[in-house]
Order: sequence, then structure tokens, then C-alpha cells
Amino acid sequence: MNHSINRQGLLASFQQLQGQFDQSLRTAKDYERQFELLRKQFLGNVEVLLNQARKRVPKTSPIHAQVVAFIETMQETQVEWDDKVTGRDKGVAFRAGFEDSLLVFVNGKVKSGKSSLGNYMAWGDTDPTLEHKRDVPRELVPAYFSTDRTEVRGGDVDKEAELKREFRVGATEATSSIQGFSLPGLTWVDSPGMHSLNQDNEALARSYVEHADLILYTMKSDAPGRDSDMKEVQSLVGKNKDVLLLLTGSDDIETDVDADGALVHKVVMKDPQRRAGQRDYVRGVLEEACGHAAASAIRIVSISARHAQRHADDPDEFADSGMGELCAILERIAREDAVRIKRQTPINNLLTFVRACQAGLQPYDSQLEALRTELVQMRERSGKQLNVIVHKAHAELQAFVDARFDQLEELRAQGGMDAQLGDLQQALNTQFREIARKNLAGMFEEIMDGFASAIEQSYASSGMMSLPDFEVEKVTEKIPRVQSGTRTRNSMLGGLIGGGIGLFLGGPAGAALGASIGGGLGGATGDSASTRYDEIELAVGDNLQQIRLAALRSGQEQLDTQIRASAAALWDALDKEVDALSGALSAELHRFGAGLGQLEQQIEKELK
Repeated sequence: MNHSINRQGLLASFQQLQGQFDQSLRTAKDYERQFELLRKQFLGNVEVLLNQARKRVPKTSPIHAQVVAFIETMQETQVEWDDKVTGRDKGVAFRAGFEDSLLVFVNGKVKSGKSSLGNYMAWGDTDPTLEHKRDVPRELVPAYFSTDRTEVRGGDVDKEAELKREFRVGATEATSSIQGFSLPGLTWVDSPGMHSLNQDNEALARSYVEHADLILYTMKSDAPGRDSDMKEVQSLVGKNKDVLLLLTGSDDIETDVDADGALVHKVVMKDPQRRAGQRDYVRGVLEEACGHAAASAIRIVSISARHAQRHADDPDEFADSGMGELCAILERIAREDAVRIKRQTPINNLLTFVRACQAGLQPYDSQLEALRTELVQMRERSGKQLNVIVHKAHAELQAFVDARFDQLEELRAQGGMDAQLGDLQQALNTQFREIARKNLAGMFEEIMDGFASAIEQSYASSGMMSLPDFEVEKVTEKIPRVQSGTRTRNSMLGGLIGGGIGLFLGGPAGAALGASIGGGLGGATGDSASTRYDEIELAVGDNLQQIRLAALRSGQEQLDTQIRASAAALWDALDKEVDALSGALSAELHRFGAGLGQLEQQIEKELK
């Protein structure tokens, strides 16, 4: 049979623990301070970075919505952390009131015998009467307390355990508060049941259980080892908690007939084989849930507090109730392990919380990556739109060019074309900038502050298109002009003169000969007729159409270049903005993560 001691022997062992815990808690408190310093520095630095980002990215920025969503997610994560820290601080404050005792927390499903067991440990009776309480020695009278409480209908009333100095038993939701009692060296906490009809009760129990030094997990022996129980135990083992499993109600009610023939009811323990079979079954499912190593470290005890109180003066029956074995286990813990457990519990709790904080950094990393991914996707989408935007800008520019040159066509005959082209060039450059700005802004829907002026400066320094000079095309024509000669005239005069002389000298015959000779000599002294050419210039056309084509071609080329260059410049600016924010946050995450990692290593080394 297992070693057995009674309740009085157990309480005597716990009395010796007072005063032994203070030194063991100093190391844990040092680690607590280190962690809190790390956490506050991290959250403070992140808050500064997020506020700066909110101010730096204007509402008109294309990524404003993404940055705001990112900031809100970060702040929600910080709120969750603060809530967890608040809950943890509440538990730490709760522990602080019981630093001179081993903190035993009774956990388990609703109506699994927690309150009856607590009454027995406090008074030696599962349902103590006033008379029984008055008979307890003053130094062994438990001091009751209550902390948090839910408003569950049918649960215990405010400070009920303190006022009645016992735990209520029997009701469906008998316990709806964190309540307990203290005896020298021992603090016993009764909690709302797990898998309660009210989730607030269950949440309340979970918020305190991790601060226990030792957990007694109760489950009814009529239905031991249920999956829901094993999941709870598995969770506790994962938090490095010392756990003891209690199969409560390990008794039966037998009906008998007394000497007078009357029916009597008798409480008897379930036979040993049946109890052993139940423990073996629980051990098997426990190993499946937690693994062999973890399961082997957990003791499983079949108990009946009701049988123990009815046979307090019968050593054998008391030992058979299982309460003797439970008291012996607790006494050994008080004697051998209490200081270790007391020291390790807050350190283990902190280690668990540090690891949870490291896992809590994941949302920061995820949101940073999501922000970068969204920016890349936005840039890819805008790149696909860019060809459409450029084509649209080209069409608008062509419509403007066509309209203005059509007007010039009509005014060409009036002259002063060079001045008109100068006005056109100025209007064309202005229209060029407006078309580029409007279409680029349309691609981003809302353009960031200052971008319009930046794009203006970019265009101003790019060398605006210059139109060719207006020129009228001319051709030179030669006009022929024929000029008569003196040869005929002189021949006629010579003939007349020669004929007159011949007539005078030789009569008619001499006249003919003289005319012939005189005509020949006169012709010889004259010249023949000639053709001369005059050169004149004729206007046959101008280069207005060439100027029109040059203006359109140059404008469209520059639109393409400027829109694409400006879009790239804008995205580069946005990239730098996001990189600045994400880079600073990443560095802060790295620093905090590294600090947590170092603290975790120190704590793990302390626990070895």
C-alpha cells in the first residue's frame, strides 16, 4: 500500500515552509523586471514609428489606405499584448499575496468534486457544520478569501466563501469566482469548473491557473480520461506545470439491512481492481495526449473525501480512501520540492509568456510583408495601366494639335506666321504638361501632396519641344525676251544708198549694181536679232504640314518619356517611404526578438 499520512500531518509539514520562499523568489523578480523593461521599450519605440508614419504619409498618397491598415493592425496587436499583460499582472499580484505558501490550484470540469475536496482540506469535512468549525483549533482555522467573480446566474454570491468559511457544493454552477483559503504554508484555490455552462467562468479559471505552484486536476471516476479532460491536462503540461490527477468519487453507495431490519446506506470504496483499471486507462490516454515522458511524471490517485471523513479514526479505511496517499504526496512536495516549485513557478510562467511574446511578433512580420507585397502589386497594376494612359495622352495631344493647326491653315494667308507659331508653341507646351499631369494623376486616382509641383519641375528641366521655323517654299522662273538686230536695217540702208550712187554714175544699170553692193556692205556692218531671259520668284507652298507632324511626333515621344519617368519617380519615392517605415520596424522587431531570446536562454539555464 502507498505511504499514507493524515490531514493533520500534512498541515504540520506545510507550517514549516513559512519563511523559506522569500529568497527563492528574488531571481524570478529580477527576470520579471528585465522582461518588462524590454517590452516597454519595444512598444514605446513602435508607437513612435507608427505615429511618424501616420503623419508622413498624407491622405492623398496612393498607399495611405495600406499604411493606415498596417498601423491599425500594429496597434491592435499592442492592445492584445496589453490585455495579456494586464491579465498576467493580475495573476502576479494575486500570487504576491501568497508568497509565503505553496499555491495549490484545484482545476477540473464542473461538478467533478473540487469544492467538496477543498472543504475537506480546510476542515476535514466535505460539508462542515458550524459546530465542527468551532471545534477546530485556532491555529488551524483556514482564512478564506475571494478575488475575481463572474455574474453567472446560480453561482456563488460575492464573497460567499469568506462569509460562510466554506465552498458551496451541489449546485450546477457552484463556483463562479476565484476563492480559496490559507493555512500556514498552504494556499488552496477553488476555481470555476472547466467546460462550464458559462464561458466567463471558464475564462476566469484559465486566467489564474497558470499562476499556481501545483495543480490538482479532478475528474469523476465514473467517466475518467475523457478527451476534453486530456486536452486540458495537455495544456497544463505544456506550461511546465506540476500536475496531479485525482479520480474523485471513487466510492459506491451500498444498501444493507441493519439488525432491526431497516435499510441502511453505506459508503464503500470501489474495489481495488476497478480503481486500478481506471487509473491504467487514464494513464494510457494521458500518454497518447502528452507523450510517455510527460505522462510518467504525473501521479494519478483515486480518492473519496467522503469516505475519508467518515473513517478519519480508522487508519486502514482512511488509507483506502486515497486521501492518505494524496496527503502523503503533498507532504513530500512540501518537504522536498516546495521551495523548488515555488521558485520555478513564476520563472516558468515568465518563460511561457516570453515565448508567447515571441510568437506575438509574427503579426508584425506578417503585416510588414503584406505592406511590401501590396506595394509591389500596386506597382505591377499601374505598369499595366501605363500603356493605356500613354495611348490616351497621345490621342488628347493629337486632338489639340489638329485643332490648332487647322486654325493656322485658315490664318496662313494673312501672314505673320512666325508670331502665330510662337504662340502655338507656348500653348502646346502648356497643354503638353496638363495632359501628362492629368493622365498620370488619373492612374493613381489620388496623387500624393507635392507631386504636381514636382512633375512641373521635371518637365521644365526636360527641354520642351521646339517647333521648326515657318518657311515659305519658293521657285525661280526665267521669262524669255527676243531683241531685234541691226543687220537688216543696215542692209536696207546700204541698198538705198548704193542704188542712188549707181544711178547717178551709171544710169539704171549702175543703180541695180550699186544697190546690191550697198546692201551687202550695210548688212555686214549690222548684227542679227537675240533672245534674253528675265528671272522671277514664285511662291508654290510652305512647310506648315511638316511643322504639324514634327509637333505631334515630338510631343507624343516626350509624353511617353515624361509619363513613364514620372511614374517611376513616384514609385521610387513610395518605395523609399515604405522601406523607411518597414526598415525601422524590422530593426526594432529584431532588437526586441534578440532581447527576448537572450532572456529565454537565461531563464532556461536557471531552470536546469
